[in-house]
Amino acid sequence: MFKNKFRRNSILLLAGILVLGTLIQPVIASAAAPPRQVKLEWNGTRLPENGLLINGNTMIPVVLLRDSLGVTLRYEPAVKTYTLLQNDDQLDMVMTASGVTMRLNNHQWNGPSAQVVNGRMYIPFTVLRDGFGYQSSWNAVQLKLNFAKKGVFFE
Repeated sequence: MFKNKFRRNSILLLAGILVLGTLIQPVIASAAAPPRQVKLEWNGTRLPENGLLINGNTMIPVVLLRDSLGVTLRYEPAVKTYTLLQNDDQLDMVMTASGVTMRLNNHQWNGPSAQVVNGRMYIPFTVLRDGFGYQSSWNAVQLKLNFAKKGVFFE
């Protein structure tokens, strides 16, 4: 009787370990995957910096927006806040101990958040699309994002 109980418990324990291992493995693999480089184009013209593909989101470096597209970028060190301004649109990115909190036109942004990668701030393209009125075309094979203001025709 003791052998049967020991054998049954051992089989249950082994089955539990196998199930748990198959559930945890994809999480560990996805967390360890490094960001992939994304080629960026503005109105079909190649930009000098790349974006990153992180967890399915195309991330754009904020300095690229400032340097190549003329978007105003401010930093207030006292409150650890970056602000992007273009026309009447404003994106505030507040650095906190738990990450980056974003406000778009004075409303809490509930989409993907900005991230700091290797000391550089990146924002998800979705905030540019939804808040700043940009449109895009995505080439998954070439990992390329072509974006522009709305109304520009993409092929």
